[in-house]
Amino acid sequence: MKNLLSAAAYANSNAASKIYICETAQNSTLTQADYELLTWVEITGIGSRGETGITTNILTFDTWDTTVVQKAKGMTDAGSPDLELARIPTDPGQIILRTAGAVGNNNNYAFKEVRADGEVGGTGTIIYNRGLVSGPKRPGGRNEDFDLEVFTLGFQQQEIVVDPTTSGTPPTMTVAPAITGTAQVGQTLTTDNGTFTGDPTITYAYQWFAGGVAISGATSTTYDLTSSEEGKVITTRVAATNDSGSAFGWSAPTSAVTAA
Repeated sequence: MKNLLSAAAYANSNAASKIYICETAQNSTLTQADYELLTWVEITGIGSRGETGITTNILTFDTWDTTVVQKAKGMTDAGSPDLELARIPTDPGQIILRTAGAVGNNNNYAFKEVRADGEVGGTGTIIYNRGLVSGPKRPGGRNEDFDLEVFTLGFQQQEIVVDPTTSGTPPTMTVAPAITGTAQVGQTLTTDNGTFTGDPTITYAYQWFAGGVAISGATSTTYDLTSSEEGKVITTRVAATNDSGSAFGWSAPTSAVTAA
């Protein structure tokens, strides 16, 4: 009985949890750092959120010379939960949902769910996902039924779950990252971390930009300049993360990249 009570102490209800949407369409796969840079609008009036997570097909095959069915994993579905709302015509989050759900709008939108399971001074579990929106459907009903709208979220990538943080100190940038090296095609640029305060231990992630546009795959402390960067200024974004949160620092731009 003791074990059952201990396990029950960690169960949390949906009460006080919140769901947010980003108004800007997101049609490419997002990382946690990408999600954290978005601007979020809360969707209020939520009554129910359907099942999320992944479902992977289990394939089976049997042959004449075996007695046990062979199994393998097939395609994975990221989920299509229903989001039930008490209709509030003026709610900013619901307005964005209605725009996203309109017939012919085939854009994907980012969602953030924040659970109320964090410690005082910390943050609760955060669940990020991205997908299509359809709806609303209107359940209708009898005299005493509520005026509801139901949207279906067709998620396109596996959700990212960020566990609750403790009451430690999130990172704060005190010195911006800096780039060293020669801004010339064929040369190698290097970024430092800058200086971030915070507790506990901080980890760092990097993204290089050319003319303000992220360079695909350029996520280390160094970058070898190519002819495609000629004439553009180069910057880096350093993401500093610990158990209490994240902060971002941007380097000053280099001079325009010259030819080799």
